[in-house]
Amino acid sequence: MRKTAATLVVVFFLSSALIAQAPKPWLEWNAKETAKILNDSAWAQTQLETKEADGASTAITNTGSSRNMTPRDASKDSPGAITSYIKYYIRLLSAKPIRQAVVRKLIIDSPDMAPERKDQLKSFAEATSSDFIVIAVVAEAKDNAMGGEAARAFTTATLESLKETTYLERADGQRVALANFVAPIADGLGAKFVFPRTLNNQPFLEPGKGELKFNSQLSKKIKLEARYKVSEMMYDGRLEY
Repeated sequence: MRKTAATLVVVFFLSSALIAQAPKPWLEWNAKETAKILNDSAWAQTQLETKEADGASTAITNTGSSRNMTPRDASKDSPGAITSYIKYYIRLLSAKPIRQAVVRKLIIDSPDMAPERKDQLKSFAEATSSDFIVIAVVAEAKDNAMGGEAARAFTTATLESLKETTYLERADGQRVALANFVAPIADGLGAKFVFPRTLNNQPFLEPGKGELKFNSQLSKKIKLEARYKVSEMMYDGRLEY
């Protein structure tokens, strides 16, 4: 009898633990949780470009810590101090959690959104990608100098100018080349880099280890690069990318 009771207690606690670990429904994400998916997750990286007082610049691809970086007042800069910056949010838009985070942010920002519009956005968020891998890049600059240069690069780029230096690469070195490029429009999603979802009639990625690397020489001065860990890209039992 005691053994049975003890077994029931163990089962109860294991069940409770599994319930506690269940993913939170995306329509219940708060603003902080939504931002983390968009900027610092298995499907999103933030590339930071900084300008220093002596004119030098550096590029850092990280997992979001740059969001807390506050440049000093340029009038008080000492050599090496950061005077300006631009962040490139490089997101796997074809991954369901990114689309869900995009829609969740819109809903949070627009509490009075019409039900019809909300239903349309939910359909976009819940759709399963089957044909293409889409990388979306949003630029956020501290000032017009760096922001203007990035804006010009995005608006003047074409499939022809990008296809030689823009690709997705997996751990075994195999690549898929850029299939289409869409410059930023007024949808808040940024520029879109579109790639085939298959290679040799097989899914480009399979669950497992390794990385997915995105590379694009957007202009002579702007290079975009992000790496995503395949093992961390599982979502609702499916590899999302």
